[in-house]
Parts: sequence; C-alpha cells; structure tokens
Amino acid sequence: MYAVAMIDPPWPKKKGGLRKLRPNQDRDLAYCTASVPEIFALLDAEVFPQIAPNGAVFMWLVDEFLHDGEQQMAQRGYKRHARIVWDKENGVAPAFTVRYTTEYLVWFYRSPMLPIAREMRGKFTTVLRERGRQHSRKPEAGYRLVEALYPDVQRYDVFSREPRAGWDQFGDQPDHFKEG
Repeated sequence: MYAVAMIDPPWPKKKGGLRKLRPNQDRDLAYCTASVPEIFALLDAEVFPQIAPNGAVFMWLVDEFLHDGEQQMAQRGYKRHARIVWDKENGVAPAFTVRYTTEYLVWFYRSPMLPIAREMRGKFTTVLRERGRQHSRKPEAGYRLVEALYPDVQRYDVFSREPRAGWDQFGDQPDHFKEG
C-alpha cells in the first residue's frame, strides 16, 4: 500500500498556439489524454485500491478541471486539505488576454489525516515558484515538498513521465523526461 500518491491526470486538453518560449513544440500533446470519467475510472480500477485508507493524494489540476477534479475526489471520500499554487513564471495567453502561469497541486486526504513529519510543520507555503519546463513536466519543488512532508513512506507517482528515486511509477511514458 502507498501512503502518498502524486497524480498528474492526462486532462482532455489541447495546446493553443505555438509559443516563443518553447519553439520546438507542435500543437499535439506528447501523450494521450482522456475524459474526466475515463481518468477516474482508471484511477478507481488501478490506483486508488493501492493507496492506504488514510493516504495522502496530491493531484495536479489546471483551471479548467479544478472543480471537476475536486468533485471527483470528494465523491471518493477525499477531503481537500490545501490548494498549492505552482507559479510557473511563464505560460500561454489564450485569445491574447491574461497569461495562464499557474497550476494547482491539490492535497487530498481521508480522515484521519496521515501526519506529516513533525519537523516540517509550517515550513512550506501554498505557493511553489519554479519556472515551467517542458509541457506537462512538473516542478521539482512539488516533489521536494511531498518528500519532506512524508520522508519515510512508500510514494506512488501516477501518470509519471520521469523516473524518480523513492517513487514507484504508474503510466505509459515512464522515461519520457529521463535525462542521461
């Protein structure tokens, strides 16, 4: 059983226009997406049964699916503890309006909440600041946060595209961002 899971669902999104920040990308996403019901059906079948009853779930949500994701987790008995905002310091400006520079790492739990490391109480804020890299690559700061809060537990990186020491992976592109 995993005490902690980080889940980066393949939300049914498409890229907008090409950006100068990432000139070598095209409009197609580099992974298959799924509908919200398909994502949660897969999680119900393959992932949630492997998470301890009081395990912590950290889920990446974008504005468009923030409420859907939170509602789906609530239907499964999870409560929201915190919305942690990732300030990517860059992003897209759809229809040339405001620039979307954030994603949410939402921390869910079931009672009783799995306690964090005592020495980490109050050490983190609800804002992660780390420049975005490749599309869908999550910030190291998010992993550092979870590893510091829960240093001695089994961790599950779901829909992971990058191998990471101390984490088991689930997904169909486990080495996509492997460096070396």
